[in-house]
Amino acid sequence: MIKRDLLTDEEYFASRSTQRFKNSENRIKYWNDKAKNFRQSIASTTKPLQNNIRILEELMVGTDEGIFHREFLLGKSYCLNTYSSIVLYQKKEHFAIHNYLVIPISDFKIKFIKYKK
Repeated sequence: MIKRDLLTDEEYFASRSTQRFKNSENRIKYWNDKAKNFRQSIASTTKPLQNNIRILEELMVGTDEGIFHREFLLGKSYCLNTYSSIVLYQKKEHFAIHNYLVIPISDFKIKFIKYKK
């Protein structure tokens, strides 16, 4: 059965009906390229989120609650408008980053609470 390779678009003789690539190198390269393109397309949201999680993990060592000044967080390269979910806490909805609730106290102070999912 003659088929076309998905990566190189060249014709080859398929030894199985489900075979989609001429060889394993083409198959691996095709799926690696596809995964890389996907990671690059979502990097604008995942990188700030990962950075925020890293910063919070560093700041919240040994404590479940912390209040930080907005300017301090900006100095640590914390992105103030990136969240991963909305969580119901004490009958109110709050933004959350991974397993940290984000509760604005004032225009300058933000409270973070570590919670279990």
